[in-house]
Amino acid sequence: MPSYRSKPGDKGNFQKRRTFEQGKKEIDAAHIATQQLYCDALEFWRKCRLRVCQRHRRCYGQPTNCIMQNFKAVPQAERVKAEQEVIAGGKRRIPPATHIEWTVRRSELSTLVKWGFG
Repeated sequence: MPSYRSKPGDKGNFQKRRTFEQGKKEIDAAHIATQQLYCDALEFWRKCRLRVCQRHRRCYGQPTNCIMQNFKAVPQAERVKAEQEVIAGGKRRIPPATHIEWTVRRSELSTLVKWGFG
């Protein structure tokens, strides 16, 4: 007759909290993904020196550097339009990978630019 109770050595890992380093990696990845969406929405690849970005018509380099260099040249009307496009997922309508990315997409572009310094 089979035994339905759990075995004494069959304990799972019930620690569901992430470490600080794992959280930092997730936040960094969310910021970089959002910055790439902004670079694509504002078409910074047209001004980029990297041939890879121009060839693929999207940001393949360092999106933080690209935003930092080109942020001041973007008019306010284009910034608002780009914010709406990024919330929607860019031209490819990419859904956010995590809830952190969902939150970062809805933050202002100026706060995203300030994140690049830290």
